[in-house]
Amino acid sequence: MRTALAALALVVAAGGAQAQQQLPTVPELLTAELKASQACEAAGDPAVTHEQCRLHDRLSGRLAQAGYCYGRKGQSEEKKEWHACQPDSIYEDDIEAVTR
Repeated sequence: MRTALAALALVVAAGGAQAQQQLPTVPELLTAELKASQACEAAGDPAVTHEQCRLHDRLSGRLAQAGYCYGRKGQSEEKKEWHACQPDSIYEDDIEAVTR
């Protein structure tokens, strides 16, 4: 019985280790967001475009959770880029967006 319990504990521990995935790094998120953004803006299959736009939105949210902002106050659209948020940054505010 002890052997069976010990074996079960090893299986559970091994499964738990596999279940823990490495979270993507900010550079990986930035690369994925750029690709999704480009695919979202590209003309083509509407279903694929829609999915890429949804992916872009999720990745933008993940970057915001990581403390990154897209653009600075007063900056033109073509100069905006992702950066670590600072006082003059444009913050993503999901709560405000939902209440609009």
